Amino acid sequence: MIRKTALAAAAAMALAAGLAQAEPREMRYATAAPEGTPWGKFLNSTVAEIHSRTDKLKIVPYFSSALGDEQTAIRQTVRGRIDISGQSGVATSLIAPSFELLNAAFLFESPEQSDCMFDNHIGPIFADQMADSGLVLLSWVEVGHSYTSSKSPIRTLEDIQGMKLRIPPTNASQFFYEELGANGVPMGVVDMVPALKTGQVNGITTSTVYGIAIGLPKLAPFTLVHHATHDVGTVTVSKKVWDELDDEQKSALGVIDEQVQALRAGIRGAEAHLLGQVEAAGAPVYRLPAAEKARWKEASVRATERLIEEIGGDAPEIWEKITKAKTACS
Repeated sequence: MIRKTALAAAAAMALAAGLAQAEPREMRYATAAPEGTPWGKFLNSTVAEIHSRTDKLKIVPYFSSALGDEQTAIRQTVRGRIDISGQSGVATSLIAPSFELLNAAFLFESPEQSDCMFDNHIGPIFADQMADSGLVLLSWVEVGHSYTSSKSPIRTLEDIQGMKLRIPPTNASQFFYEELGANGVPMGVVDMVPALKTGQVNGITTSTVYGIAIGLPKLAPFTLVHHATHDVGTVTVSKKVWDELDDEQKSALGVIDEQVQALRAGIRGAEAHLLGQVEAAGAPVYRLPAAEKARWKEASVRATERLIEEIGGDAPEIWEKITKAKTACS
């Protein structure tokens, strides 16, 4: 009787263990993007495809910085407290400092050149640095071109002199806007709208789609299209988590990279569409003419030289690799 009871208990334990093994691994996926934006739709689409390819993963998205702003989320991903995070290149540079060189103003001559560089050259340049920081690169994220919403018009360099502008919290932005003569105020996306409402800043520089989607032209009606930066972010998984996944789970996460082109097309289409909506609503939209943009580019050269020196370490070598990639994709 005792033997039968022991066998029954062992069988029950084995069954429980089997059920436990059958449970999918839950992974928290953090993003600053609202669910209704192109990035939110991209996330939902890739999650659905991952679930269709394996029953070993359960990806749970957290939109609108629900787990903290980009800077917080990527640091928590390094620690393994968040499994996957999608973020701008600005946030990525906090973990891989030389990545900030990709946010140098007017680095890319066209979206096509940027695509070529990221598809063929950029990943290997930063793979070791990111791995050493505790992250595995899953894919690139098209964030789009920068623009500025301001309470007063910006048409020339003279207009921007001394203006309090929210800028991304990086040296690349700080140096560039200093060279332009603006009073740049670095802050994350969570804080920038309250700062605009309270008068801490009189304008915001951010990605075109994100800024217009959250209604910045209603708060700062003058829209300046300058495309000073073309921000390409990353989707990363904690290396601690990655090392625990089996081949099937890792392969399923590769879906994210397969949908990069669709996101690029979506963001670029959204930029044109949203700017058109702003113009149709009667709000002023100004695009820098070539002669004025040339003046901004002069400032960008000085800012990039400062940036390379500030980062130090391998930054000169990394910048050389980036410029070679740019030449290869010209």
